[in-house]
Amino acid sequence: MKTLLKSVYTFALLLCFLVSGNGFAQRIEHNVPIIVMDAFQKKFPNKEPVWFREYQGRFDQKLVYEARFMFDNRYSKAFYENEGKMLAFATVVEKSELPEKVLTYMKEKYPAFPIAESLLVTYSTNEVQFEVGIYIDNNFLVQVFSKDGDFIKMTKG
Repeated sequence: MKTLLKSVYTFALLLCFLVSGNGFAQRIEHNVPIIVMDAFQKKFPNKEPVWFREYQGRFDQKLVYEARFMFDNRYSKAFYENEGKMLAFATVVEKSELPEKVLTYMKEKYPAFPIAESLLVTYSTNEVQFEVGIYIDNNFLVQVFSKDGDFIKMTKG
């Protein structure tokens, strides 16, 4: 029975992860450019992603493809430009994996708001950051930290 409940819980988490889109609805993308799919398969062979697309940038002028998939038993995302260049890789991390400075900051600044999601993000420039999401008044806010746990900025998700 515990195994069944754990499987249902894992499936529910995966479903939430797959359909969450940083606060706005995303649709599954079926027309991913071959160059993007090839770049993904070279980096993550034998992985079966679910693809999404969205426009990003200051004026939503940049088309980005997002692959959501399981990697090392973690929910993960890889972001690609239209030409197949990987922009970033993000993977869910447990609260216990966050640097102590991040946990201290969150406890001091947002004691009444539990962490809803935490990600380890590696950009194509090899910059590594932690992103910690919380809900305040039904708004998803993301606190961004350096790999050492220093606060960088807050953004709306």
